[in-house]
Amino acid sequence: MAHSITELPNWERLFRRILFEQMGDIKGRTILDFGSGEGVTANHFARFNEVTAVEPDENMLRNAWRDFPYTQLVGDVNSIKSLKSESFDYIIIHNVLEYIDNRAEVLKELTRLLKIGGKPSVVKHNRNGRIMQMAILLDDFDRANRLLDGENSHAEKFGPIRYYETEDILKACPTLEIEDFYGIRTFFDLQQNQEKHSDENWQNKMAELEMRVSKTDAFRNIAFFHHIILTKKEETT
Repeated sequence: MAHSITELPNWERLFRRILFEQMGDIKGRTILDFGSGEGVTANHFARFNEVTAVEPDENMLRNAWRDFPYTQLVGDVNSIKSLKSESFDYIIIHNVLEYIDNRAEVLKELTRLLKIGGKPSVVKHNRNGRIMQMAILLDDFDRANRLLDGENSHAEKFGPIRYYETEDILKACPTLEIEDFYGIRTFFDLQQNQEKHSDENWQNKMAELEMRVSKTDAFRNIAFFHHIILTKKEETT
């Protein structure tokens, strides 16, 4: 039986629903999912596309979603250096760049693999959203203030969250330009009635509202995640 996003934790279920809607109906394309984790995104797009997934943590792959065939590589940026330049229409980089030391190097290597006109989809943590979470949801004013002072956060599974800005992507890879810029999870965490989070009707309404404000500056600025879709342009001399 095929996997469904309803199996995921409630927050991730909403996150994936919004993310996939923002990425649109992609078919007949070559896709690289860098930092593929348990394969939820790779599996989603493998139904109608040729997908290559890359994940360094073998433990994440033990229960990977594999309803549809895709190529799984185990490794980091070194595992893709042998791949042919301009091989992919889309490159997925979701919640990855915060956790690596050589961010610029990885971005340059991934951009090399992207076709002209190809699109990287980057999801990153938003510092403002994390500050909102600390102050309002967790009642942790010390951590909120430290974040305001420029300190990093910490993810239980992956370690320090080293925040960066969209401009850092453009600085590392001048051939990329922004096509769309979204927020994800602006309202979800503010609803503290946990029973509502699992209700399908509530999830649908929340996803609809989140999508409605996802490109509005005031709401995007406080979203927990930012989703940037870029395009690779011709290199000018």
